[in-house]
Amino acid sequence: MVLGPSRALHLAWPLARRDIAARYRGSMAGLLWTLIGPLAMVAIYAAVFQGVFKARWPGSGGAETDGLAYALRLFAGLIVFGAFSEVAGRATRLMQDNASLVKRVVFPLELLALALVLQVAVHMAVQLGLLTLLAVLTGAGLQASLLWLLVLLPWVLALLLAAALALSALGCYLRDLQHLVPLAMSGLLFLSPVFYPLDQAPELLRGLLWLNPLTAPIEAMRAAWFGLPMNLELLGLQALATALALPLALLLFRRLRPGFADLV
Repeated sequence: MVLGPSRALHLAWPLARRDIAARYRGSMAGLLWTLIGPLAMVAIYAAVFQGVFKARWPGSGGAETDGLAYALRLFAGLIVFGAFSEVAGRATRLMQDNASLVKRVVFPLELLALALVLQVAVHMAVQLGLLTLLAVLTGAGLQASLLWLLVLLPWVLALLLAAALALSALGCYLRDLQHLVPLAMSGLLFLSPVFYPLDQAPELLRGLLWLNPLTAPIEAMRAAWFGLPMNLELLGLQALATALALPLALLLFRRLRPGFADLV
């Protein structure tokens, strides 16, 4: 069954809304947990890297503002990385967790991956709202470069959807992925420019960062919010890679789909 983008969104949103409601049902903080987790991580990482190791963000201002600037830039990077990590971790069991739907042959299973991305998009929207508030309250302000978000956010969502489709399909056949992916995400966090800008990375690490599909979106997110320069060559190459990855992930999903019902 082939669905157009608007029809797919219309059908996937009720699934996403159901899962969001189920996830926070009975929780006193509810959707605020979307903020509590990332903010706790920002506080811990900023205390360690900026407080203990005296990490500084180039061009972030005077010493008195270094800590705050570092935390805000760290938060911007963690929004992108956290979204990808959540999608990757949950996608490996997506078909098993929705076994009743998988066994319905007429159901377009791609919607499960899209619904997962929509859930994470809601979390991202809440976090971006907080980042906006913090940028205004701390005097960082809203930059004209925020117009880059019109390109960046669809790009990030396309990357998330490609990961959700590929990992959910492979997760049916390779059950070890549900254990390997969280480990890989832990390592990838430090191989992504979350705690440091790309141009400050050692030469050896910089080569790996160019191969990391999260590098350009993380760099672009910070550049958009804080008016930082962007490596347009890297952005162009990784945007093209994402544009190619999405149809390939969809093709992989559809090729492997016939075996889903027997494996969940």
